[in-house]
Amino acid sequence: MQYVRVEPLADRYGYHLDPQAYLEVLPRLAGELPAGAAAFATDSGHYDFRDSRCVKDLELGRATLADDQGEISLELLLTPNEWKHESGLRIRYAQVQSFRVDAAESDGTLPRLGDLQLDEVLPHPSGMTHEIAFTSGSIFVVAADLVAAWE
Repeated sequence: MQYVRVEPLADRYGYHLDPQAYLEVLPRLAGELPAGAAAFATDSGHYDFRDSRCVKDLELGRATLADDQGEISLELLLTPNEWKHESGLRIRYAQVQSFRVDAAESDGTLPRLGDLQLDEVLPHPSGMTHEIAFTSGSIFVVAADLVAAWE
């Protein structure tokens, strides 16, 4: 990620999470983002670790990629952490140009993403990018825009 910091702690039991640099440039970036992406990134609870609408600790439940008459769409269903979230988060991306998942093996087990740590939405010539960092991997999307709903 360009601004948001997600760095493993030296003891491998946790992460140092710092969205501050992103939050400082977000007012300027929001004007360059498509409407849905701007609304999602600037939501008051997005980076507030105490808020039930903070993305931290969600998990990927399902990703659905579809090609409907030449337009690729993507839907991510992020499931809630029962101790933190009141609901899960559904993100729908329109006119997807790129979708990449990187998952790491965890202590000899099958690759998995783990818990969401933080994310970052940035302007792109095609619309926007959305990078999501998990404890054991990441997701990167380039799309025209997104619509996010807590449900």
